[in-house]
Amino acid sequence: MKVILRVLKGIVTTFLVIVLLVVIFQKVTNNKLAIGNIYIFQVVSDSMVPEYKIGDIIVVQKVPASNIKIDDDVTYLGKEVNLKGLIVTHRVIREREEEGTKYFVTKGIANQIEDPEISQEDIYGKVVYHTLLFSFVGRLMTNIVIYYLLFVAVGVAFAYEIVTSFILKDDDDKEDIKDEE
Repeated sequence: MKVILRVLKGIVTTFLVIVLLVVIFQKVTNNKLAIGNIYIFQVVSDSMVPEYKIGDIIVVQKVPASNIKIDDDVTYLGKEVNLKGLIVTHRVIREREEEGTKYFVTKGIANQIEDPEISQEDIYGKVVYHTLLFSFVGRLMTNIVIYYLLFVAVGVAFAYEIVTSFILKDDDDKEDIKDEE
Protein backbone atom coordinates (compact mmCIF):
# COMPACT_ATOMS: atom_id res chain seq x y z
CA MET A 1 0.00 0.00 0.00
CA LYS A 2 2.87 2.36 0.84
CA VAL A 3 4.38 1.77 -2.59
CA ILE A 4 1.11 2.74 -4.30
CA LEU A 5 0.86 5.91 -2.20
CA ARG A 6 4.45 6.82 -3.04
CA VAL A 7 3.82 6.31 -6.75
CA LEU A 8 0.69 8.49 -6.60
CA LYS A 9 2.56 11.12 -4.61
CA GLY A 10 5.34 11.05 -7.20
CA ILE A 11 2.85 11.45 -10.06
CA VAL A 12 1.07 14.37 -8.38
CA THR A 13 4.37 16.05 -7.51
CA THR A 14 5.66 15.58 -11.06
CA PHE A 15 2.46 17.07 -12.47
CA LEU A 16 2.68 20.06 -10.13
CA VAL A 17 6.34 20.62 -10.94
CA ILE A 18 5.57 20.52 -14.69
CA VAL A 19 2.79 23.09 -14.20
CA LEU A 20 5.15 25.28 -12.19
CA LEU A 21 7.93 25.04 -14.78
CA VAL A 22 5.56 25.79 -17.68
CA VAL A 23 4.19 28.85 -15.87
CA ILE A 24 7.66 30.11 -15.01
CA PHE A 25 8.90 29.47 -18.56
CA GLN A 26 5.95 31.35 -20.05
CA LYS A 27 6.42 34.31 -17.70
CA VAL A 28 10.21 34.54 -18.04
CA THR A 29 10.35 34.21 -21.85
CA ASN A 30 7.11 36.09 -22.51
CA ASN A 31 6.32 33.22 -24.92
CA LYS A 32 9.24 34.13 -27.14
CA LEU A 33 11.06 30.79 -26.89
CA ALA A 34 9.93 27.34 -27.94
CA ILE A 35 10.86 24.07 -26.29
CA GLY A 36 11.61 21.60 -29.09
CA ASN A 37 9.55 23.59 -31.64
CA ILE A 38 6.63 23.68 -29.20
CA TYR A 39 5.03 26.77 -27.69
CA ILE A 40 2.46 26.75 -24.92
CA PHE A 41 -0.03 29.61 -24.84
CA GLN A 42 -2.98 30.55 -22.67
CA VAL A 43 -6.11 31.84 -24.40
CA VAL A 44 -6.96 35.34 -23.17
CA SER A 45 -10.00 36.27 -25.25
CA ASP A 46 -13.22 34.66 -26.35
CA SER A 47 -12.61 35.20 -30.09
CA MET A 48 -12.30 31.43 -30.64
CA VAL A 49 -15.31 30.27 -28.61
CA PRO A 50 -16.54 27.49 -28.66
CA GLU A 51 -13.23 25.92 -29.76
CA TYR A 52 -11.13 27.61 -27.05
CA LYS A 53 -12.29 29.46 -23.95
CA ILE A 54 -10.51 32.09 -21.87
CA GLY A 55 -7.89 30.35 -19.72
CA ASP A 56 -7.52 27.32 -22.02
CA ILE A 57 -3.99 26.12 -22.65
CA ILE A 58 -3.06 25.34 -26.25
CA VAL A 59 0.05 23.69 -27.63
CA VAL A 60 1.41 25.27 -30.80
CA GLN A 61 4.03 23.61 -32.97
CA LYS A 62 6.37 25.41 -35.36
CA VAL A 63 5.65 24.07 -38.83
CA PRO A 64 6.72 25.06 -42.33
CA ALA A 65 4.31 27.49 -43.98
CA SER A 66 3.57 24.81 -46.59
CA ASN A 67 1.96 22.72 -43.81
CA ILE A 68 -0.54 25.44 -42.90
CA LYS A 69 -3.88 25.07 -44.66
CA ILE A 70 -7.29 26.73 -44.63
CA ASP A 71 -9.21 25.83 -41.43
CA ASP A 72 -6.01 25.36 -39.40
CA ASP A 73 -5.78 27.32 -36.17
CA VAL A 74 -2.53 29.29 -36.07
CA THR A 75 -0.87 31.50 -33.50
CA TYR A 76 0.86 34.62 -34.74
CA LEU A 77 2.25 37.96 -33.65
CA GLY A 78 -0.10 40.75 -34.67
CA LYS A 79 1.52 43.67 -36.46
CA GLU A 80 -1.42 45.68 -37.74
CA VAL A 81 -3.99 48.04 -36.22
CA ASN A 82 -5.58 46.80 -32.97
CA LEU A 83 -3.62 43.48 -32.96
CA LYS A 84 -0.18 45.11 -32.98
CA GLY A 85 2.14 43.36 -30.53
CA LEU A 86 -0.48 40.82 -29.46
CA ILE A 87 -0.14 37.06 -29.73
CA VAL A 88 -3.26 35.90 -31.56
CA THR A 89 -4.69 32.46 -32.22
CA HIS A 90 -7.23 32.44 -35.04
CA ARG A 91 -8.38 30.20 -37.87
CA VAL A 92 -6.94 30.48 -41.38
CA ILE A 93 -9.69 31.42 -43.84
CA ARG A 94 -7.61 32.32 -46.91
CA GLU A 95 -4.07 31.89 -48.13
CA ARG A 96 -1.99 33.06 -51.05
CA GLU A 97 1.61 32.89 -52.19
CA GLU A 98 3.65 35.67 -53.72
CA GLU A 99 7.33 35.42 -54.69
CA GLY A 100 7.87 32.36 -52.51
CA THR A 101 6.26 33.85 -49.39
CA LYS A 102 2.91 32.62 -48.10
CA TYR A 103 0.35 35.05 -46.76
CA PHE A 104 -2.67 34.17 -44.64
CA VAL A 105 -5.92 35.81 -43.61
CA THR A 106 -7.27 34.61 -40.27
CA LYS A 107 -10.42 35.19 -38.28
CA GLY A 108 -11.61 34.30 -34.81
CA ILE A 109 -14.51 31.84 -34.88
CA ALA A 110 -16.63 34.18 -32.77
CA ASN A 111 -15.53 37.33 -34.63
CA GLN A 112 -17.47 38.97 -37.44
CA ILE A 113 -14.43 40.66 -38.99
CA GLU A 114 -11.36 38.95 -40.41
CA ASP A 115 -7.86 39.91 -39.29
CA PRO A 116 -5.39 41.82 -41.47
CA GLU A 117 -3.28 39.61 -43.72
CA ILE A 118 -0.14 38.14 -42.14
CA SER A 119 2.97 36.63 -43.67
CA GLN A 120 4.51 33.29 -42.81
CA GLU A 121 7.22 35.08 -40.77
CA ASP A 122 4.59 36.34 -38.33
CA ILE A 123 3.36 32.84 -37.45
CA TYR A 124 4.58 31.04 -34.34
CA GLY A 125 2.96 27.81 -35.52
CA LYS A 126 -0.15 25.68 -35.78
CA VAL A 127 -2.30 24.60 -32.85
CA VAL A 128 -1.72 20.87 -32.43
CA TYR A 129 -3.24 20.20 -29.03
CA HIS A 130 -5.73 21.66 -26.61
CA THR A 131 -5.01 20.33 -23.13
CA LEU A 132 -8.06 19.80 -20.96
CA LEU A 133 -6.25 19.23 -17.66
CA PHE A 134 -3.86 22.17 -18.07
CA SER A 135 -6.79 24.26 -19.36
CA PHE A 136 -8.62 23.66 -16.08
CA VAL A 137 -5.54 24.80 -14.18
CA GLY A 138 -5.12 27.72 -16.62
CA ARG A 139 -8.68 28.90 -15.99
CA LEU A 140 -8.08 28.72 -12.25
CA MET A 141 -4.93 30.75 -12.67
CA THR A 142 -6.74 33.65 -14.35
CA ASN A 143 -7.77 34.55 -10.78
CA ILE A 144 -4.69 36.26 -9.31
CA VAL A 145 -5.31 34.94 -5.76
CA ILE A 146 -5.63 31.35 -6.98
CA TYR A 147 -2.59 31.90 -9.23
CA TYR A 148 -0.37 32.78 -6.28
CA LEU A 149 -1.89 30.09 -4.04
CA LEU A 150 -1.17 27.43 -6.69
CA PHE A 151 2.30 28.83 -7.24
CA VAL A 152 3.05 28.65 -3.50
CA ALA A 153 1.43 25.18 -3.17
CA VAL A 154 3.51 23.78 -6.02
CA GLY A 155 6.65 25.38 -4.63
CA VAL A 156 6.00 23.95 -1.16
CA ALA A 157 5.19 20.49 -2.56
CA PHE A 158 8.35 20.54 -4.64
CA ALA A 159 10.49 21.66 -1.70
CA TYR A 160 8.92 19.01 0.53
CA GLU A 161 9.61 16.32 -2.06
CA ILE A 162 13.23 17.40 -2.39
CA VAL A 163 13.77 17.51 1.37
CA THR A 164 12.12 14.14 2.05
CA SER A 165 13.72 12.40 -0.93
CA PHE A 166 17.28 13.63 -0.74
CA ILE A 167 17.97 15.17 2.64
CA LEU A 168 15.89 13.31 5.21
CA LYS A 169 15.95 9.54 5.33
CA ASP A 170 12.71 8.15 6.61
CA ASP A 171 12.74 5.19 9.02
CA ASP A 172 9.80 3.73 7.08
CA ASP A 173 12.06 3.54 4.00
CA LYS A 174 14.56 1.48 5.96
CA GLU A 175 11.78 -0.82 7.20
CA ASP A 176 10.43 -1.21 3.63
CA ILE A 177 13.88 -2.19 2.40
CA LYS A 178 14.14 -4.81 5.19
CA ASP A 179 10.65 -6.15 4.32
CA GLU A 180 11.61 -6.50 0.65
CA GLU A 181 14.71 -8.53 1.54
